[in-house]
Amino acid sequence: MAFTFLHAADIHLDSPLKGLFPYEGAPDVDEIRGATRHALDNLVGFVLSEKVPLVIIAGDLYDGDWQDFNTPLYFAKQMQRLGEAGVRVAVVRGNHDAANTMTKTLVMPDNVKTFRARKPETWRLDDLGVAIHGQSYATQDVTENLAVAYPDPISGMLNIGVLHCLISGSRGHLPYAPCTLDELAAKGYDYWALGHVHEYALLRRRPLIVYSGCSQGRHIKETGPKGCVLVEAENKTFKTEFVSLDVFRWVKVAADIGGAETLEQVAPLVGAALEEAMGKQDGRPCCVRVILQGRCPIHGRLSTDPEALSANIRAVATDVSRGRAWVEKVELDTAPDFDIGSLARSDTPQGELLRYLDELASSSQLHQDLGVDLTQLKSKLSGNHVDVPEGNMDRMLVGARDILLTMLADMESKEQKS
Repeated sequence: MAFTFLHAADIHLDSPLKGLFPYEGAPDVDEIRGATRHALDNLVGFVLSEKVPLVIIAGDLYDGDWQDFNTPLYFAKQMQRLGEAGVRVAVVRGNHDAANTMTKTLVMPDNVKTFRARKPETWRLDDLGVAIHGQSYATQDVTENLAVAYPDPISGMLNIGVLHCLISGSRGHLPYAPCTLDELAAKGYDYWALGHVHEYALLRRRPLIVYSGCSQGRHIKETGPKGCVLVEAENKTFKTEFVSLDVFRWVKVAADIGGAETLEQVAPLVGAALEEAMGKQDGRPCCVRVILQGRCPIHGRLSTDPEALSANIRAVATDVSRGRAWVEKVELDTAPDFDIGSLARSDTPQGELLRYLDELASSSQLHQDLGVDLTQLKSKLSGNHVDVPEGNMDRMLVGARDILLTMLADMESKEQKS
């Protein structure tokens, strides 16, 4: 007979979503303010509808900065619903949970097992034939390898290890409770339910070692579907299925605007890319970062009039999404459609400018001597939610170069017309 359980992590209950700002045509921020709660509601609803007998939460159920008991009381209420259906819940605390002392004082329903922090322990569920091994964080900064002290598997039972950790080689997260896949596999468990990394990842199949990812993305670095993992075990054979729980999604949309000469020509190209991306989000409201790419004549002007650019793209987003998308930021990754090298060698004002900027880029001392400061340029762009990709001074000089070349071209055009 098959046995199923649900593996979730990094719920970050009541954590605010970052990067949403009001503007004409944008969705109502209040609509998704409780997104992390709604994701938890989806989890509970799925467990009850699928009659899943066991839920595992591998750390960071809460954030470290909530200030009252309403957050854990909401969680306790949802766990009580599961308890009334006979569902058991295993929880380990992660680095965010450990940062708040209130998580250690609130009593949970009897169906919830929160693992102690002093040392690893085992929760035997003999009626299910399952042994769950886990350890919570005692403090926020756990830098030692917790996995090495986990107990041996129990013979004749399905053994599940629960750990909030960073696997060696993973990037983008702090190295809490670091360990390797080989160390986990050597324990002899059947499944490792991991938390801390917010992206779903099946790291190894024998044994199964899985990051469920977070249940709800909270900012633009947490793009794509978020949810949990449904695991079905039968005779030591496993099937896994990723289950989306998120109610709001973060999306990066790359729009190729190659050849565009005006903002009017940019708009439909961005609109097509946005429409395609929004069509893959199952009707969820989204926060979108638009990345403009390609070689185009309008390249220089995109930076000189960021307010018009962002307004046009917001209008397009409102139209194609039917008011279901925010534009979080517009990122410029375009290039001019002329040969910079040939222009730099030419005996023209543009050529002289390019040669000077090349000299400036190659000499940090010259930066200091001239007091080069592009802060105002960067501020002007970011203030209108248009962003030149982060980088060193060279990248900023490239942006300044393109603006200046555009200005020179406009001046020449006006002189020719006069």
